[in-house]
Amino acid sequence: MKHDTHLIDSLAAITGHANVVADADACLLASSDIFPWPGRIPADLVVRPGSTEETARVMALLQKTGNSVVPRGAGLSYTGGAVPHSACVVIDTARLDTIDIHAEDLYVTAGAGVTWEKLAAALKPLGLRATQSSPISGSVTTVGGLASNGVPGGLDGVIGLTAVLADGTVVSTGSSAASTGSAFQRYAGPDLTGLFLGDCGAFGIKTSITLRLATEPAAAFASFGFAQAGHMLAAMSAVVRQRLVARAFSMDQARGRSATTIDAGDAAGIVGAVARNAGSIGGALKDVAQLAFRRNVLHEAAWSLHLVIEGANEAIAQAQLELARAICVENGTEMDNVVPKTMRAKPFSIRGFLGVDGERWVPVHGIVPMSRAAACHAALDAHLLKNAATLASAGIKYSWLISSSGAYISIEPMFYWHDELDPIHFAHLSERNRTRFGGRPANLAARALVTQMRGELRDIMDAHQAVHAQLGRFYRYTDQMTVESGDFVRRIKQALDPQGRMNPGVLGL
Repeated sequence: MKHDTHLIDSLAAITGHANVVADADACLLASSDIFPWPGRIPADLVVRPGSTEETARVMALLQKTGNSVVPRGAGLSYTGGAVPHSACVVIDTARLDTIDIHAEDLYVTAGAGVTWEKLAAALKPLGLRATQSSPISGSVTTVGGLASNGVPGGLDGVIGLTAVLADGTVVSTGSSAASTGSAFQRYAGPDLTGLFLGDCGAFGIKTSITLRLATEPAAAFASFGFAQAGHMLAAMSAVVRQRLVARAFSMDQARGRSATTIDAGDAAGIVGAVARNAGSIGGALKDVAQLAFRRNVLHEAAWSLHLVIEGANEAIAQAQLELARAICVENGTEMDNVVPKTMRAKPFSIRGFLGVDGERWVPVHGIVPMSRAAACHAALDAHLLKNAATLASAGIKYSWLISSSGAYISIEPMFYWHDELDPIHFAHLSERNRTRFGGRPANLAARALVTQMRGELRDIMDAHQAVHAQLGRFYRYTDQMTVESGDFVRRIKQALDPQGRMNPGVLGL
């Protein structure tokens, strides 16, 4: 396509020519997530501002030229939130990567392009961590991406942010909005921070995020096997209601097999991480051997439940573990706790980005009240079993991940099938796996069936009062609201983005 050289030169005068990209392959990559969306249109340009001030100038210029804008972090979503469906300029936040730590006041301000792994590494020498839960893909996914998309546990760890509006106006929220204030507190009047959280970039481009910090607590770990999903869900809900655990997550047998299959390229990193946490290379090797050689009960129990318990010291964490154990052994059997220990030691990985044999992977999730979890799971399971023969004939497998770190249960069926991989996959695969998994043909029939099943499972979840993170263009938002509430959201959109240029189509706007 022919590019507007005047626009390119004008943007380059702000960011530098290296940060205005018109290459067709780069524009296609910057217009993708990990699911192939019909109607995707590659970006006209990709612009990488290096500061809030540059972002503001870029946005003011694009408003004058009438260009639509799609903000982008790592792009590893699966709901089309960063996938343009009309001509646009993608604003890539990768260069917004500063970290400003205020250890004494327990907060940090991070650029939107900072990865969660980079942030954790900066905080670790200080004995600190962000209280905000982060995704397992945090070696690649960014602080700004999480603030825009959300996670099942919510975004209460975000205490402020800076955003650039459609016309280039820069706004700050929380206590940093005061001309003489600092960013230590979220609630300093009406909660303007919440307006921009989970908006998928519909209201503004977040350039920095302020997060609450806490000291790293002591931790204990336990795992249990269950024969029935209902017994597992009852145990998970009980330990969460009693606030005994920081995190609980469960896998079915299929997911357990995947979780304990270690890629050769990952093994050394896992050994080192577990050893640093365990203080013993021998103990770490034992734990990794259990994963690598599948010597634990993950492959015997229909469901495994894994608990991370935190306390002010080891004695408190162990005492809480004993209370959680008493609940779980009523209908479960204790097993090796290698999985939660390993995930605590090495929390970030995109090994699950594809299946263990290079299959495409895509989930669908619902966040439901604890009282609805068992019924919701049963309805989802029944629907999948009803379609099991059709799925199997198309070569589609599925597994489950169920989790909680608060007053909710997140239920996440995940589909795997052999299909052509996209550039976004190859951008994050090792050289070995690029060779192993490249060159596969498109499988349009299986892809269409996965698309159909995801929509049907989403509808079942919504019938059980589900809400969702990472709304994008897949989960419903405004069209599930009351007329008055939906109108209120549209009035906010109109006020902040009157020309409708900010990520058109997300949130149903």
